[in-house]
Amino acid sequence: MNNIEIYRTADGSIGLYDKKLNEIYHSKFGAKTEAFEKFIKPALLLNDRNVDILDICYGIGYNTKCALENFNQINSIDCVEIDEDLAKKSFEFEYDNKINQIIKSNLCKPDFINFYFDDIRRVIKSLNKKYDVIFHDGFAPYKQPELWSEELISEIAKHLKSDGIYCTYNHSKPVLNALFKAGLCIGKTLQGGKISGTVASFDEKLIKSPFDKSEIELLNTKSAITYKDKNLSLNSESIIKNREEEVKTSKLETLSRAKKYMSKQENC
Repeated sequence: MNNIEIYRTADGSIGLYDKKLNEIYHSKFGAKTEAFEKFIKPALLLNDRNVDILDICYGIGYNTKCALENFNQINSIDCVEIDEDLAKKSFEFEYDNKINQIIKSNLCKPDFINFYFDDIRRVIKSLNKKYDVIFHDGFAPYKQPELWSEELISEIAKHLKSDGIYCTYNHSKPVLNALFKAGLCIGKTLQGGKISGTVASFDEKLIKSPFDKSEIELLNTKSAITYKDKNLSLNSESIIKNREEEVKTSKLETLSRAKKYMSKQENC
């Protein structure tokens, strides 16, 4: 908690800033709003069933808390957070008191919420179940690429049910490409008509705003080269350096060149 600074977001909810990484945990426009719009709302298509949820990068629990508030039936929630001290204080941050008490109770004595205080790369290999809903809420790839590697996303996809939904705020091309390579149908989470995140599923019927053919084609460019972490063990610096080298030596087209070509084709 020494590196964490607390601030108030635009919707009145609490946000966190990691001074060491120079990264915010939540949107300054609204931490609770972000949790609902980017994670809960896309997954509410499954609100007619008793869901099992995997919450990757739990933080102070906005996605889990918001799920408790909005899903009709929750069978289980497995929360993964490497910062144990932060997670164990999550019920102390402002939220509905009833919800915070549920978090506190399950932290003390797990009932239907289980906490894994470890690197998701280790945890994901130990999990032996599949989930209806997966939230993936790590820091941005340019800060912590180990959370977004092609190999990790492939492992995460193995734990998603065939009719489950994966949600993230991230819509960078390397992440979209990793999801696509994992065999998932990918689509946009829209907020105010703008892309605010990504939703993915093995069932295309669960994708309400899918990426179109031309957007998928752009994943075959240098900008969409994925982060690689073959044994799920490399540090951030190595993953970034390796990707930079791959981009430099790649014979794929640049994003700008591909877009220019597509524009010409459309005008023909």
